[in-house]
Parts: sequence; structure tokens; C-alpha cells
Amino acid sequence: MVKLFKITKNQYIGLFALGIAFWILQFSPYIIMPLIPMESNVIMEVPIKSMLLKIIEWILGVSCLMLLFFLVRGDAKWFSLNTMQEKVFFSIALTAILIYFVGWVFYFKGFHSLPFMLITLVAMPPIYYAFLGLWRRNYVLAIVGGLFLIAHTLNVWNNFR
Repeated sequence: MVKLFKITKNQYIGLFALGIAFWILQFSPYIIMPLIPMESNVIMEVPIKSMLLKIIEWILGVSCLMLLFFLVRGDAKWFSLNTMQEKVFFSIALTAILIYFVGWVFYFKGFHSLPFMLITLVAMPPIYYAFLGLWRRNYVLAIVGGLFLIAHTLNVWNNFR
């Protein structure tokens, strides 16, 4: 972890390189998607019904990544599970990403139920980022992750209805 510029009493612009690995983990289904034959790929084929909602969702999603990668606490360690709070928040983040992967397995097998996709494929990534933020005591990321959860869910639900 690198700290470059101090921006508040205990926050720095820097680089949390492990954050990039957390993003690659979340993005990995999109990397393997072209290799998996599917009859239909409804996620990639759905028309966008509200460009404003899509832009808000995109801004919040990208903000989650930038906050995960580049906002670091002055007292943060590269990886820590020393406190019960850290263990709980990291466990919730891991549970969210596991549920997300289960959702992808069903999706790749052709199960495209909107409620199931909203829970597993849509809600879990923002929850993952929010709890990574809580685990890292990156509260800005946790808040933006919560907002991303709302925007992402609303946008996908709106596009599919």
C-alpha cells in the first residue's frame, strides 16, 4: 500500500494494490463470459430505458473502484483481520462475492429469473464493495457502495420491466 498525498487527518490518496485484485475477482465472470456458450445473454442484450439512471449507476460504480484503489487510511495495513469488526466485514464481503458467483453459475446455465438476478448479480457487487469499504474503514467507499446498490438495482430493474 502506498500513501502519496494527505487529504484529511487520516486519509491519503495512494494505492491499495490488493483492491485491484478484489476488482478482478468481481469482474472475472465478464472475462470468461465469451468462452461460455449461451443461448441468450439477456444482461448484455437489455435495452437501456433511462440514460440518466445508467449514467448515475456508472459514476457510482466507477467511484467505488477509484475509492477502493486510491483512498487509503493513514493507519491501514495491506491486509488485516485483527479485530472482530474486520473479520465480520471481510466475511460479509466474501459471502457477497460467493453469492454473486453462484448467481453467475445459474445465469450461465440459462436461468434468467429477474428476482434471482437482482439479488445475486446486481445487489451483491455493491454490497461487496460497501463491505470492503467497511473492512478497510474506508467509509466513503461504504457510503458510495450503498448508493451504488440503490442505483444499480433500480437501473437493472427498470431496464427489465
